[in-house]
Amino acid sequence: MNEQKPDHPDHDRLGDEARPDGPGYPSDPGPEVPEPLFNAPPVVLWLAGAFLAVHLVIQFAGDQLANWLVLALAFIPVRLMEGGAALPGGEVARVTQFVSYGFVHGDWMHLAMNSFWMLAFGSVAARRLGAVNFLAFSALAAVVAASFSLALNWGQELVLVGASGAIAGQMAIAVRLIFAHGGTLRTIMQRDVSQAPPEPLIRLFSNRSAVIFLVIWLGIDVLTAGSGILTEGRIAWEAHLGGFLTGLLAFPLFDRRGRQHNWGGH
Repeated sequence: MNEQKPDHPDHDRLGDEARPDGPGYPSDPGPEVPEPLFNAPPVVLWLAGAFLAVHLVIQFAGDQLANWLVLALAFIPVRLMEGGAALPGGEVARVTQFVSYGFVHGDWMHLAMNSFWMLAFGSVAARRLGAVNFLAFSALAAVVAASFSLALNWGQELVLVGASGAIAGQMAIAVRLIFAHGGTLRTIMQRDVSQAPPEPLIRLFSNRSAVIFLVIWLGIDVLTAGSGILTEGRIAWEAHLGGFLTGLLAFPLFDRRGRQHNWGGH
């Protein structure tokens, strides 16, 4: 998730679950069948392909068209102010920008990083939610992420692009499944964790492995925010936070398997 200047386009409720036995659950994990890291569901591959397609169009368009496309798709706080409809995209973009900005990336590194995280963690969320719910959830996470950025940057001439707000939400869902009841990051490589009952929030934050992962992830966001170390624009940590909180709290609303098995997932 990057914020860039508009004149430069390159740029749950708590509760305890029952612990049903079965494959994929720590109490009876069954045989350890390796789960390839990038054994991604089709919806994740199609979404990553859409990111790449948009980036290629922008890269190979002329400067004027590329600049127009970035500004028409990006999330720009001043677009919601008086006179904002004069920006590329007009009145329609005032609404669509809350989702469309996720399809635009500032540079190849930005695109590669987001695609990597979505293939790794978004795949867990997609297998759990199913294609339709995964897309609906990702859209909600993108909207909340943009809203967090809007609240902290109201009226500023900034351009927000990138899918990492939505991906942060996908990561939050994956975290609740991967670290459930003593799981570690290695779990994602050993078996499909998408069927496991999610870790209750009250226990998630007392799970040492989960806390270490979250501290490292948040630390990277803080260290790179405003530094341009990894990409040309500022890392929009507030958008990442908004997306991540959406994943933690809204997961049960989209968790069809959790409802079917009466696990709760809160």
